[in-house]
Amino acid sequence: MPLPYPSGWFCLALSREVPAGAVVNRRFMGRDVVLYRTRGGVLRVVDAHCPHLGAHLGAGGVVDGEHLVCPFHRFAFDVDGSCVKVPGGAPPEATLARFTVRERGKVVLVWHGHDAAPPAWEPSEIPDGRFTPAASWSTLLTSHPQEVMESFVDYRHQSVVHNVSLREVTPPVEEGPLLRISFSADIRLSVRLATITVEQGVTLSGLGLASGEVTLHQIGMTLGIVLMATPVGPWQTRLRVVTTTEAASRTDSPRLPKAASMSWSAVAGQALVRTIAHQMGQDARIWNRKRYEPNPRLTPDEDAIGHYRRWARQFYPPDTEPTGTS
Repeated sequence: MPLPYPSGWFCLALSREVPAGAVVNRRFMGRDVVLYRTRGGVLRVVDAHCPHLGAHLGAGGVVDGEHLVCPFHRFAFDVDGSCVKVPGGAPPEATLARFTVRERGKVVLVWHGHDAAPPAWEPSEIPDGRFTPAASWSTLLTSHPQEVMESFVDYRHQSVVHNVSLREVTPPVEEGPLLRISFSADIRLSVRLATITVEQGVTLSGLGLASGEVTLHQIGMTLGIVLMATPVGPWQTRLRVVTTTEAASRTDSPRLPKAASMSWSAVAGQALVRTIAHQMGQDARIWNRKRYEPNPRLTPDEDAIGHYRRWARQFYPPDTEPTGTS
């Protein structure tokens, strides 16, 4: 690959996709993994194959209380990954490979470190607490997380590709593995709504997670937004977008149909997801066919891209040079 897999935190699911007792399959950096939640609510992400004879735990495996049970010989593994029970006799010394997992803002994040290194930092807080989920969208890209997240600082493409007037409020600010970005834009929230001014602050937590709050000035509303780029295979990235809304700003009569009684904030959140999905679809047509340029010929007003590229180097092994921007 032109770029190797980066270290950092990456989304494998939304929390609601892994209820208690569930076993969920995912691809992550070229391998199969399984997410499961015990009956007591403990969430784990493990290698998908049983260390006994290699059965796929996501193809018939079940959660039995606090154990994940293999479908082939009924070997049971506890939340530490150790085999603790077999149908007959003493269990062997067998352990499932586990991933470090965090649940933030109803999002399931896993850590990937080079040479199996443990987490070196924590992701930024995802808008939560006063926020509730409003809408989500996902797609598979022929691209890399670094390329996807670079769109936040590639201001010039906004007017060309999306017909959006975007202005940088402050230059990117580095805080180790975090990169904070502020900008404002005039956008049309879905095709049926008027153009409004949006002010957004985004924090990039490595190359897999961007989160922040969006202020919609004309309607006096703040939404949370989370964009996640997860490498599933060589030059393949699962992109997820989630919007969250503040508590209802106004709710119509409870006697009205459900669709009519939605809060204005929920309507705005869904409109924002549709807008982002439309723009990401426009970007995807380019991402899916473009090649990575390690030494881009940047113009003087594209300093933010060079800044971003230099910051991104920290997420790769020190003996690699994924970018040539000095």
